[in-house]
Amino acid sequence: MPKYTGSFDTNVLLRLLLNDIAEQHTATKELLNQAASQFAVADTAIIELVFALNRYYGFSRLQTAEAVEGLMNLKAINCNRALFEKALPLYTTHSGLSFEDCCLSVYAQLNDAEPLWTFDKKLANQAPNSMLVAA
Repeated sequence: MPKYTGSFDTNVLLRLLLNDIAEQHTATKELLNQAASQFAVADTAIIELVFALNRYYGFSRLQTAEAVEGLMNLKAINCNRALFEKALPLYTTHSGLSFEDCCLSVYAQLNDAEPLWTFDKKLANQAPNSMLVAA
């Protein structure tokens, strides 16, 4: 089990990406530069980040995907790359799916737990490994 320098919440990731609060951006960069090892970033933080970038900061899906990919490229960040490397393309090509739904679909795929059963007709129609539960 790797030893981490700590973990980041969504707000730290937002400040790093947006540089909208200069002192917080600088503090985050200093943490990254001085880190003895990686920072863990939970799936929840990335999912919340995508939501915030779209909903509150007006990022397009493509801009959001590029921002998350930029974070994943930082050596000091340890996140679920296997999940997000597959979920981001699904998210950018299926405008009717939320990022959460894209992650659920990819999670099912990565864990050999397909199909992803759902009552969500949109998800069942757009995610290739999703099936509608008959009610």
